[in-house]
Amino acid sequence: MFSYFDLSRIPTLGLIVLAVIAAGYTLRGLWQFSRRFFTPIRHLPGPSRRSWLWGNAAAVLQDDACLCEWTEQFGVAYRLPSMLGKCRLNTIDPRAVGHILSHTDIYPKAEHARTLLRAAIGEGLVVAEGDTHKRQRKIMNPSFAPIQIREATPIFFEISYQLRDVLNELQGMAVSTQGVELDMFAWIGRASLEIIGLAGFGYRFNCLVDESNELFHAYHDMEQELGRNPLTDLLKDRFKFLRRIPGFRNPVMDAALNTTHRVGTELVMKRKAEVFEEMQSKFGQNGKIAGRDVLTALIRANMAAGVSENQQMSDREVLAQISTFIIAGHETSASAVTWTLMSLAQYPEVQGKLREELSLVSQDMPTMDDLNALPYLDIVVKESLRLHSPVHYSLRVAKQDDTIPLLHPIVDRYGRKLDHLRVQAGDFVGVEIMPMNRSTALWGPDAGDFRPDRWNEETTGAKEISGVYAHTLTFIGGPRACIGYRFAITEMKAILFALIREFEFVPVPGKEIAVKNVIVARPYVKGEGTRLQLPLLVKRVSRAA
Repeated sequence: MFSYFDLSRIPTLGLIVLAVIAAGYTLRGLWQFSRRFFTPIRHLPGPSRRSWLWGNAAAVLQDDACLCEWTEQFGVAYRLPSMLGKCRLNTIDPRAVGHILSHTDIYPKAEHARTLLRAAIGEGLVVAEGDTHKRQRKIMNPSFAPIQIREATPIFFEISYQLRDVLNELQGMAVSTQGVELDMFAWIGRASLEIIGLAGFGYRFNCLVDESNELFHAYHDMEQELGRNPLTDLLKDRFKFLRRIPGFRNPVMDAALNTTHRVGTELVMKRKAEVFEEMQSKFGQNGKIAGRDVLTALIRANMAAGVSENQQMSDREVLAQISTFIIAGHETSASAVTWTLMSLAQYPEVQGKLREELSLVSQDMPTMDDLNALPYLDIVVKESLRLHSPVHYSLRVAKQDDTIPLLHPIVDRYGRKLDHLRVQAGDFVGVEIMPMNRSTALWGPDAGDFRPDRWNEETTGAKEISGVYAHTLTFIGGPRACIGYRFAITEMKAILFALIREFEFVPVPGKEIAVKNVIVARPYVKGEGTRLQLPLLVKRVSRAA
């Protein structure tokens, strides 16, 4: 055995083989690097490159509203300069987007993005690709069926009214006051976390009245840490080796992940034991013991008779779904409700009209079907999810050379008219959710305004959008469409139902709200640091009103 690596003791043939292998890897790396300079995407119009190292990434991280501006300037498909001389295709063309979303085998999520998500939530449904994703989704589909959401709706209202009571108690709000300034992003986040905890996996955070829960602290810490150093995160996102360097590690995130893994494992083991006991009892007492939350339904479906072992989820995969429920469910729902409250505060006439409709409902806890039958609530939610999509874009990578059809032909930088786009293997493709939802070509000249009544009008261009919900791209479309979109919409409606009937929301004078987009869009106040918050004046609605 060699005590050190001694090249002199390797036969000449071995040295030649090693040299050939090293040269092969070097040439392969150089070839892959050089291909980025010959991609057909470079023929498209687009903004000028701001940095060879960063491309235009720094501008997008600072304020991704520039994506909407570039879409309006360069059209339905354009070239966006990215890191190290690479380019990415951005498109809002309905036919092109439909092609990308329906061909998930050709356009999976980019590996560096999946690696980042995998580190936070494991190999859950959001991260999984190919056959793994299909297997997980098949098992999970029943857990998000309409009947399951109907059973969860009372939980939505239970927590929504608990939030209402907490807001009523804060600073002893009275009808005659001008309102109390409250951070509604924080309170909506707590309520949403409580809802996903109970309806998702039968777990109470109690975070509306108590901040001592360790799992609450873990997710709160993760929320605050995400995006604290966006350029550093971008480097770690692209270059895996940096994540192993101590200076690039985040001890707060590491501690939070350890907590979520430990508590999550305990929950999965406990629920599996309850479901197993339930299955055994069918031969005796024939009574259900396990709960009706999404995790229980998932484990029940996973352990059902007739599900072969190779079609079941492992304990690690089931555990990953808990973090997926919370990160993908809690974060997006909290973002959606928060931005809806902001828009209602900015448009008091819309808020008043919505309150009038909700006040006519006699019961305090309507069913899911009753909520869906309220027409103005429905279009307010649709409009808010269009204008304020919690996730602004989805990055995919072409696994092979492909031709993408266009509904609306474009002209490239050389004056050639194109009715299709060519991409080569390795090209990044951006599915631009926010720019598509706000496109003036698809939604009209007032696409940037919050106007719910547009949903009672003809929207010809938007009808071409291949999204799973309301001709928007908010919940994506195709095989990877958001599995929990019904859950999110019903939760949203329940929270708005409870709050709008009780409170009036008004903007705080002198405070400008901006967007910080890290995985999901979150609010902060310009000039008050980077703390995530949405301050609003909140006051009780007079019962005589």
